[in-house]
Amino acid sequence: MTWQCRAMKIEVAGKQFVFPRECACCGGFPETTITLSGTERNRKSRTRGWAWDVPYCQECRRHVARTDRAFIVGMSIAALFGFCSLLYALLVEMRLGFVLFAASVLLTMLVTAVLIPRIRPGAACCTVSRALIYLGSAGNIHSFDFKSRHYARAFVRANRLKLVNASTVVSQMVRDLPVSENQVARRLAKRLR
Repeated sequence: MTWQCRAMKIEVAGKQFVFPRECACCGGFPETTITLSGTERNRKSRTRGWAWDVPYCQECRRHVARTDRAFIVGMSIAALFGFCSLLYALLVEMRLGFVLFAASVLLTMLVTAVLIPRIRPGAACCTVSRALIYLGSAGNIHSFDFKSRHYARAFVRANRLKLVNASTVVSQMVRDLPVSENQVARRLAKRLR
């Protein structure tokens, strides 16, 4: 079974949200979680941290971890060669240094273009990377980016009373929900001090 996979932004108000008990990527049985986290600064310049545990199956967790590692390798190559080429440009020869910098950017793109397609997600997976991304918050409103339309629908169903700034697609999901469905929220937010 392949889910429809298009990024969908959903905004919810509050601190406690229900993340449905299914893999956020493939919809399978969740055996583990991946933590979403983010920070915000309020008016008093105090930083708050938020963290939620999103359910994933083992296979999806593995391909997300491999994608994260490939991204870190690519960024490490970019940082190392970029720094060395800029240092060369400043100390030895400017033109050749900038050519080396451009080459380091191309090398980084090549390495990530080779590593990421080698990662094989499951047949039902919607993406090779994280299926749910925390975009940030504005006050009490938190924004999430869902890659799996199926998981987005389940999240909307579980948190329908907390939805804000709903797009037409999200509004249609809410209209299609049965009225008698109830969900009990569980505490998932952690405060970092």
